Amino acid sequence: MLHETVRNVLKGVGDLAGSAETLGNDADLFDAGLSSYGTVEVMIGLENALGVEFPETVLTRDTFSSINAIVRVLEGLRAGTSPAAGGAVDANGWPIAAEATR
Repeated sequence: MLHETVRNVLKGVGDLAGSAETLGNDADLFDAGLSSYGTVEVMIGLENALGVEFPETVLTRDTFSSINAIVRVLEGLRAGTSPAAGGAVDANGWPIAAEATR
């Protein structure tokens, strides 16, 4: 499911709109044309689609290097093993932004 969600978000990113469907899960997204602005679009798209917040500690080039890399970070957030672990989670196991719990 996460792979499909990531791929759907990538389809909406101008940098990759034409190739998102055919990219392999390990394909380098930057080699495929993803720009720094595009990574912000991906991050926001995934935050909106999944109700998750990417902590600053995972906002690296490696995080957005491939579909599998993004999925690994999302799975880590869900499992609480990412650098953002320790915060509140919703009923589905996704981290809740700190300001939402105040």
